[in-house]
Amino acid sequence: MIHATCHTADNVRCIEFDATPWFSEADAPSIIDLARRGWASTAIADSLERRRGYEPLHDLVEYATKRLKPESLEDPTWETFECVVDGPEAVAWLEKNRPEIVARIS
Repeated sequence: MIHATCHTADNVRCIEFDATPWFSEADAPSIIDLARRGWASTAIADSLERRRGYEPLHDLVEYATKRLKPESLEDPTWETFECVVDGPEAVAWLEKNRPEIVARIS
């Protein structure tokens, strides 16, 4: 399991979830980009939030979109939520399951 944490910008909502399905399906450039960003990206939540079993993640994204997005109109670069993956767990999983990608992460 690759643990990930997602929280809204106002810290009203915070959840932990399993990001492994994203790593199983993501293409190599997306995973490499995630690693270079310090294992933080909203793309993981965007990808998983509609899946069965990820309802709390969907609720967090929906809250961020409905409650916080209108507040961000003045600054479109402001992130309404953030997701961070446990980097060492991700690397360990990749070494075992997708070793060709680990070699490309610098």
